[in-house]
Amino acid sequence: MIIRCTRNEMHEILEKAANDYYTGKITLSEYRELKFDIIPFDFSAFPQVKTDTAKYINSYFGEEDTDKKGNCMFRGFIGDNLDTWYRDKEKLSLNYAPYGFYYSGFGFNDAEMLIYTWCEGDTTLTMFNDREKYLKERAETEKWFEENT
Repeated sequence: MIIRCTRNEMHEILEKAANDYYTGKITLSEYRELKFDIIPFDFSAFPQVKTDTAKYINSYFGEEDTDKKGNCMFRGFIGDNLDTWYRDKEKLSLNYAPYGFYYSGFGFNDAEMLIYTWCEGDTTLTMFNDREKYLKERAETEKWFEENT
């Protein structure tokens, strides 16, 4: 059976299924049979995000979230794979500033108002639909990295 759901719902279903497996409520084969059809994120509130960028985000970022300031954010994971990091940089058209190269840093895309950060393999991509808010957040991000890394 294929379950149509959001990314976040998929994680909740998988977490519950893993718990069910470990407590004996389902078998490993039942767990492995779980298949998902992920509902793509609706980018209509972000008209500056290009179609190719939206497709990439929908394909490679695992969680939808909001940051502590209420901005739309996606979470991902690149682990210790430089190829994946370079792929994100290219596909999201990022200018970047590594700090302690590969350990942490950030990238930005002024045209699409995207801020990408990474640390120890975890990534976040924050999207904006207000240029002033984007520029302020970008300046704060740059300042934080300058002062803390």
